[in-house]
Amino acid sequence: MRPKYLIFIIGTAIMLTSCRKMKDISPLPDETKPEVTAPILPVPVFSISNVLQSNMVVQRDKPFIIWGQATAGHSISVSVSWNKNAFTAVSDNSGNWRVSIPAAGASSAPQNITCSSKGTDDIVLDNILIGDVWLCSGQSNMVMPVDAVAPFTGVLNYQEEIDAASYPDMRLLTVYHRASAYPLYFLNDEATWDICTPQTARYLSAVAYYFARKLHTTLNVPVGIIISAVNGTSCEQWVNSNGFKNNPDIKAYSRQSNSSGYYNGMINPLINLSIKGFIWYQGENNKHNYPELYTKLNTALINGWRGIFNQGQLPFYFVQVAPFAEDYNATKPAGGNPTLDDYAKFREAQAGILTVPGTGMAVTMDVGEPDNHHPRDKKPVGERLALLALKNTYNQNVICYGPRYSFLSINNNRAIVNFAGSTADGLNTKADKPLNQLFYVAGADHAFKQAVATIQGNTVLITAPAGIPLPIQAVRYAFTNAAITNLQNAAGLPAEPFRSDNWDE
Repeated sequence: MRPKYLIFIIGTAIMLTSCRKMKDISPLPDETKPEVTAPILPVPVFSISNVLQSNMVVQRDKPFIIWGQATAGHSISVSVSWNKNAFTAVSDNSGNWRVSIPAAGASSAPQNITCSSKGTDDIVLDNILIGDVWLCSGQSNMVMPVDAVAPFTGVLNYQEEIDAASYPDMRLLTVYHRASAYPLYFLNDEATWDICTPQTARYLSAVAYYFARKLHTTLNVPVGIIISAVNGTSCEQWVNSNGFKNNPDIKAYSRQSNSSGYYNGMINPLINLSIKGFIWYQGENNKHNYPELYTKLNTALINGWRGIFNQGQLPFYFVQVAPFAEDYNATKPAGGNPTLDDYAKFREAQAGILTVPGTGMAVTMDVGEPDNHHPRDKKPVGERLALLALKNTYNQNVICYGPRYSFLSINNNRAIVNFAGSTADGLNTKADKPLNQLFYVAGADHAFKQAVATIQGNTVLITAPAGIPLPIQAVRYAFTNAAITNLQNAAGLPAEPFRSDNWDE
């Protein structure tokens, strides 16, 4: 086993053990966390950013920044094989330098970069491709690799997936876990751009792998993925300081000692890269900490990242957390309390992020495991994120949304659930199994009881049980913590959980 992967495995186990559950945010004085100034470090005689390496993918159709450090006042020349012009820079008083290479189209032909400075050895990068680069971040469900690497148990059919993972035009970079009190300009730890092979894919984020594979095989262009994710982390640890500014609703998060730490150490060193967009799988660590504020917190993250990368409205596609019963083993028989809905309300807060332009949500209600926070069926998750990108970023003619609630038609003890637009075309059940009875209704007493649900065309007919004070006033679907659904459209995309009411109960 390669040493860097041994470090990853040990780090994964430690982080998962120590970060199972984030502490609640305690009331704090109305003051901001003091800024920490980056220490002044020795400047190397000549170097380039350690994000830039052989085997990487350069983002197509955007300028490509090459940056590094050198003794102040040194002249640097840069040449790239895909552009015949010469590019030069002079390191500033702080020792930083950068050049901008004009945008180029996609290419699977290997390219090279040469950086030179008088009196030093040339820095040469080779086997570089030009395509699309996506930044993949979040917590453990984004970290979870394809292979069975403790504490994870591997994706479904992981050995077959690994054996087939030979995609020379897919390139992979996993950033080592590093929190910092101040924004870093370079990665503090070595990281390597790898070619996607069975040997490298086994330790790769499964969600990122399936996402990239779907894009690559559909678009037939090189795809690079940068995985910058850490087990057991909370959203506020990934929000940059600008994301918190002028946002009083989430000020309490910004004053936590760990806020912005992983952004500083694992995202800020990447901000000079041109990229295509972001994918995000996180939330489990925020469900107990003012979940009603998660919409604003994640919105702050999106706006903060878009601002610092300075590439316009970069797409941001995220995963709605899967069904899970935190109390699974606390009940007899095991399974948890089926009426609890705190996780459902958190999913609702995640859905609220969709009000931010340029976002999309992958629903996972049909692929969860109530007793497992890290469900193994990651292929649909990654591919649903890819469908969002194919539809909304690449303008492909694909279906990317499952049935999405629109409105109710109520007639005393019956209600018809109508779905938005064409999202419910070909409404059916997974594997043609009987419809999972996850629709609940309430009357004037606001007490929800399980209803009888049947598919009628592209709608669902709900019949209230006896004892409901009629007429029906509200309907909820899969609005509990661990509801495993099987209602889907013709594209096999699951119906989104919803509630028609806004009651506090």
